[in-house]
Amino acid sequence: MKPQVDDVLVHAFGEHAGVPIVATEVVGAPLNAFPKAPDGVVRDGSLHNQLLLLRLEEEAMTAKTQRYASGPFVAYSASCTHTGCEVSGWLPEERNLVCPCHGSRFDIADAARVALGPAPKPLAMLPIERAGELFRVSGKFSRRVGPEPL
Repeated sequence: MKPQVDDVLVHAFGEHAGVPIVATEVVGAPLNAFPKAPDGVVRDGSLHNQLLLLRLEEEAMTAKTQRYASGPFVAYSASCTHTGCEVSGWLPEERNLVCPCHGSRFDIADAARVALGPAPKPLAMLPIERAGELFRVSGKFSRRVGPEPL
């Protein structure tokens, strides 16, 4: 099931997998996250639910990015719009997420605009809100997640 309103963002991998992400942990490189339903089910059965949670300066964000952000925090799909590979690279100086499969780059300050192809469209954004120190899903993805079907 896709992320639902009121799901909490949790660590996707490692020793803290399934543990809610707190705002103070979101510094530097993107954090991999999955949505976790109020009943405790982590929605980790699909790359389409894997998210990249980042912090950036609000004044650097475009208006569209700000609509999906919660203050300085923003969540993007980790599924590349080219072939669906996991976006896992990070270029902090350019504020670009990078897909390692074919080198696509996405500008996180500008709603994940494609800064370098072959990806044909931006990454999907997931609207979030702060709930104390935690992050909750507050709406649906901005666009289709991943590549267009063949």
